Amino acid sequence: IIGGLLFVTMVSLFLFIKKIKPGEAGVRTGFGGIKVKKDWMLRVPILQQLQIMDLSVKKLEVVRKGKDGLICEDNIRADIEVVFYVRVNDEKSEVDGKSDFHDIKTVATQVGCERASEIELLKQLFEAKFSEALKSAGKKMQFEKLYTDRIPFRQEIIDTIGSDLNGYTLEDVAIDYLEQTPLDAHDP
Repeated sequence: IIGGLLFVTMVSLFLFIKKIKPGEAGVRTGFGGIKVKKDWMLRVPILQQLQIMDLSVKKLEVVRKGKDGLICEDNIRADIEVVFYVRVNDEKSEVDGKSDFHDIKTVATQVGCERASEIELLKQLFEAKFSEALKSAGKKMQFEKLYTDRIPFRQEIIDTIGSDLNGYTLEDVAIDYLEQTPLDAHDP
């Protein structure tokens, strides 16, 4: 009887344990509250639900051209394409004296695990903020300086965006295209 009970317990545990792949996080909800792990997760069917959140870097492009082009400090209009690389922040942080994946929990409750990496949703969340950061950073530099020395411009964009992205983190910013807006694209 003890052997059979031990066998049933081992099989049950095997069925209830879920291995989490690298680049993902397991988010368990239900009985016992919300729990996040990045290696393996034990869940009890019916009482708990397990969802997988993608933590990989996603690419968002912001294009400002023509009449919507970037206006520099010297009032020269620039056409620009910038790529922002964002992901869910998977670093542990201290909250209420406990080390936890606070940002993953924030994204899971506000956005949902399945939707956390949808490009269209990320555009809705961040496009306005990123576009505003481009305008603010561009207005602080003259076009020639912006064109020839892009590193300070890139850093100004990152500084303007800041670190408060509701559970996401900005990994990198790349300026793909930068040219002066042609005169025929200006508003008369």
